Amino acid sequence: MSHFLTAAGSLVDRIKINALSREIRDGRPMWIKRRRWTAKPIMAGANAFFRVVGNPVRALDDFGAWQRWEVECFLALHGDRFRAYAEGPRAVAAEEVPGVNLSQYLDTGTLTPAMLAAAAVEMRRAHARICGHFGTAWSHGDPHAGNFIYEEAGHRARLIDFEVQHHATLPAEERHADDLLVFLQDMVGRIAPELWLPSARAFLAAYERPEIVARLRGRLVAPRGIARVWWAVRTTYLAPAELARRLAELRASL
Repeated sequence: MSHFLTAAGSLVDRIKINALSREIRDGRPMWIKRRRWTAKPIMAGANAFFRVVGNPVRALDDFGAWQRWEVECFLALHGDRFRAYAEGPRAVAAEEVPGVNLSQYLDTGTLTPAMLAAAAVEMRRAHARICGHFGTAWSHGDPHAGNFIYEEAGHRARLIDFEVQHHATLPAEERHADDLLVFLQDMVGRIAPELWLPSARAFLAAYERPEIVARLRGRLVAPRGIARVWWAVRTTYLAPAELARRLAELRASL
């Protein structure tokens, strides 16, 4: 069963449910994200997997609900400068925000404390938004490094890609702690051992919400059982002993 779930988790993490294209419209670069016709059953399967492993989000498998959420979130965070809109029954167009996604810096070993601080500031800003869906503060649900675009000129990071929602029954503080955890999970398995602790600390210090970091601290332990499968996927299959060592190192420093 665990081997099956591990394979399922890898598939969920890699599957491409959208077709992406870049166009210039009215002189502005736009990314067109179009749901593939196969997306709905795939995302329904992903949600079943998430329930089994305890991931507190749901993939938006209804096309209309996804379009509304994607556009609403993008405009709430970036509508002062950039535009986004639904297009047809299964696509969203969003203006390209300047910069490079943090995943590229992470993969090349060039991620800096300044970039991590910018990501944390952006997450704190986003978490301060009041959201009609939740009736309280907003959360992302999947803020891994690839969902932050970093603009070096202004030392500014911006969140993108709003494909999932946290369960609305979760308190805002729990959702915010989970967002922090997702970012750290993505980083822990892809960063050099000697850079892990200073990088994680730089990110959390710049977030500047000690009450949320306190909630996070108790989550910095890889779970046992089925829930561990999704952790393995999220942490890029970092060896369990090394993962435990890095998490313990961070817990002790908080």
